[in-house]
Amino acid sequence: MSNLLITEPDDGLDYVFARMGAIYGSAFNRQWEGMEIDMVRHEWKSQLGSFLTYKPSLDYAFTRLDPDFPPSAVKFRNFCNGGPELPQQTQLIEVQIKPPVPMPDYIKKQLDQLKKKMRVSDDT
Repeated sequence: MSNLLITEPDDGLDYVFARMGAIYGSAFNRQWEGMEIDMVRHEWKSQLGSFLTYKPSLDYAFTRLDPDFPPSAVKFRNFCNGGPELPQQTQLIEVQIKPPVPMPDYIKKQLDQLKKKMRVSDDT
């Protein structure tokens, strides 16, 4: 996990849970007694979102932990928010603007004739 970017959110979540277990020991795991671990993981994944793919934000959050009590998913997300900004993937869009096509003379003449007819019909 020495890379800055983590390719899969589940890998990031595994990283978070492993570090929390190492820091808090069984106190971290006891929080989930009587709960489905899949639901717990889903909620943490939902709360942390894109932070799970950016290790510097996660590592920053670990430096903010209370030494005595494991954080909730919301609290850990707030710690991540205070850390390094997530990289923004800017997508360049290339637009090619074509110059207007000149109107052919025969169409100009037809348009002029239509305009004349419309003026005549407007007057009547």
